[in-house]
Amino acid sequence: MAKKKAAKKPAKVKAKKTAKKSVKKTAKKAAKKTVKKPVRKLPRGAVRTASAIEGVYVPADAALQGRLRALASSMQKPLAEILTQALSEFAENWEDHMRTVEALDSGDDRMQLVVTPEEP
Repeated sequence: MAKKKAAKKPAKVKAKKTAKKSVKKTAKKAAKKTVKKPVRKLPRGAVRTASAIEGVYVPADAALQGRLRALASSMQKPLAEILTQALSEFAENWEDHMRTVEALDSGDDRMQLVVTPEEP
């Protein structure tokens, strides 16, 4: 019987050591996962906006950036809001223009007025 007890003790010690090691490993993995990735730098002259973070990148020269920043400060709005508004208005105007062009191209039923010169 003495042999059986001696064999059990080292097994318990090993189990405790492996449990401690696994706790340390999971703590290290958790620490690695919480580390934030560094923010990507934009090229010189680029404006960072909320939409730029989502995937829209618009390069702008320094003069245009200055004008946009001045507008944003005079309107007391964030630059991102000004840029979003500008892009939205641009899209609306061009969509309206394209609908008008399509309607004119497809409309053969429209009436055309022709003015003939009066004879003296």
